[in-house]
Amino acid sequence: MSNSLRKALSILLIISEKAGRNGLPIRDLARLSKLPPSTVHRLLQTFKEFDILDQDPATQNYRLGPQLLVMGMQARGWMDLRNTAMPVLQDLTEQTREDSYLTVDQGNLGIFIERVEGPYPIKVLETFGSQVPLHCGASRKAILAFKDDDWIRRYIDRGLVKFTENTITRPDVLLREIETIRRDGYAVSFCEYLEHAVGVAAPVRDYTGSVIASIGVIVLAMRFSEERKPELVNQVKAAAGRLSRKMGYSPAAPGAPGSSGRPRPAGKFFDGGG
Repeated sequence: MSNSLRKALSILLIISEKAGRNGLPIRDLARLSKLPPSTVHRLLQTFKEFDILDQDPATQNYRLGPQLLVMGMQARGWMDLRNTAMPVLQDLTEQTREDSYLTVDQGNLGIFIERVEGPYPIKVLETFGSQVPLHCGASRKAILAFKDDDWIRRYIDRGLVKFTENTITRPDVLLREIETIRRDGYAVSFCEYLEHAVGVAAPVRDYTGSVIASIGVIVLAMRFSEERKPELVNQVKAAAGRLSRKMGYSPAAPGAPGSSGRPRPAGKFFDGGG
């Protein structure tokens, strides 16, 4: 860790532990951190720029800012999701005998935040916590497909990075893939991010009907076949449905995606556009 980062984090921890509602002035922060006031001031201004710290206009004291609340709520949400998902992942692995994963998105990336390993000694493992663009692999495409159409347009405009020969890098191909995922409710990938890896994943929704994650399995290509695909798809979709219900989703709720029994419409972006 760089020295500057250590200094910045030490300031943040001091404010978190000692500031309270009234905050702390620069002189106290300098004394507690044993840093020059000029250094403390510079670090505080950077934190203010990103809303990590807030400055009281009357006292000029510094206290925790609104962005930390947002980050904390997100972290708590991920912890709740992970805890709720674990028995579902364990069941999915028991049924399929394959590694199962829970994936969430952060910006343009998908992140594995939980995993249950199957019994096979030979497997394809993605690095736990790795961050990969959303157009690569079933677990991430199952999230990307249910983003707002304008969001997807902006994502594509940034460029589609290639990892393997099977990575989808053509916008028209990705849009057709998204239509298929929205219609069928699951995603499949064949060696799009890692060689010899086949993925099957389905979206997980919360009480609002929003897609908050995906759940799926990664299978070594030599263990996958078209004959096995329907069974894996059914098992993964069932697991996603169970986890969605645990997160408060009700398909029967008025206005909920899928409440009418019809596939989600593709939206204006996919009606002859793109």
